[in-house]
Amino acid sequence: MRKILILATVLALAGCGGGGGGSSQPQPPPVQTTAPQGGLVTPTFTITIPGPGTSSSQRAPNGQRKPSFVSPGTHSVVITLTSVDGNAATAAGIHPNPVETDLNPPNCTAGCTVNGPPSPPGHLDAYSIVTYDTAGGTGAQLDRATASITPVAGQNNSVNVTLMGIPFTIAISGVPAAFQANTAGQTADLTVTVKDHAGATITGTYASAVTISDPDAETTNGTKLTCTPPNTGATCVATLNAGTNSSVSIADSTNGARLNYGGLAENPVVLASSNADVTANSGTAGTGTFTPLLNAITSDGTNATTAYSGGGPGVDLFTTDNTSSIGYSGILKYGELGFTNSPYNKQLTTNPTGNTGACSTFATLATGANVSNETPFTATVIASPAVGVCTVTVTDSLTDQPNALPTFKVTYTTSSVNASSKNRHQR
Repeated sequence: MRKILILATVLALAGCGGGGGGSSQPQPPPVQTTAPQGGLVTPTFTITIPGPGTSSSQRAPNGQRKPSFVSPGTHSVVITLTSVDGNAATAAGIHPNPVETDLNPPNCTAGCTVNGPPSPPGHLDAYSIVTYDTAGGTGAQLDRATASITPVAGQNNSVNVTLMGIPFTIAISGVPAAFQANTAGQTADLTVTVKDHAGATITGTYASAVTISDPDAETTNGTKLTCTPPNTGATCVATLNAGTNSSVSIADSTNGARLNYGGLAENPVVLASSNADVTANSGTAGTGTFTPLLNAITSDGTNATTAYSGGGPGVDLFTTDNTSSIGYSGILKYGELGFTNSPYNKQLTTNPTGNTGACSTFATLATGANVSNETPFTATVIASPAVGVCTVTVTDSLTDQPNALPTFKVTYTTSSVNASSKNRHQR
């Protein structure tokens, strides 16, 4: 009497797309399959495609409900026997392999049973499952997973596998717009939304990790990214390269990224997203821009040698000895909270600087090390100066400084007195 081998591999591919309610989809019972000639069995796979606004979940090992995902845009599935006992299935001459099945999403909300490739019982059979957004196993890939099972003859054999949504677009939201420079310890939790090619928001585990990167090299006082607490470890990994950048690698939809701002006045920071599948499929990797609110550059004006009569502080490099002008100088100091003060200690600059521009005919400009949280600027008369006046702009060189940049005047003035005598006639 010929033995009948029975294999029922029920791969529960239930999940949610588009983000909706919280009720679980019922799973159909295992389907028994009789072995055809040649000692192989035909495994059966049950796939549940949720309708819009529905969701389902499985129990994770820790007892929490862990969402799984099947895109509601699924129209076909391709199942491939990839290996037998670790060896390529093609070497066993198994046909047909792979097996494609067309699906009608509305008809699969309670589960559709499809066949996989003929497989040998008593061996470790490994499969890949990929869903597509059009019939015939063509178009864009939406979900993928792998599964392994060693069927035992004469039994129903069951294994659960969670399909993972394939990222196609990534969006970053929740970037703060009102963090003031010069205030450390400000944080904001960012929302990372990942969608598949059909436009469904992926819940559960992503088919490939999503990375959010912060190019800010000022990781001490500028910005840096960490995982949104308490998500750390396998599902979210934060990397900090001091002096270079920071990033987080997110494995599933339960994770986000936390932006940490140390108060430094800096240029806008563009947070970037990346993903291997998005790149391979020419998808969209979104960005988010953080622009801190900067303070104005100010000076108390007390360090100028004189106040310029045209308005604002100034340095008048006057001399009464026009044959020996070298060494006449004046100093002004300017500061910006969140930039020149501790712990930031950045230096402001001037335009023009050095011995360039309109000042160059009579003076040089030099920038000194910060003193008492301010940057000092020294104007010094050159040899053989010409009479003149120039306007110097003080800048932090930041592109998004909303406040007017201050200016000061540097002048060089000479004076002379002509005297004459008149002969008197004596009477």
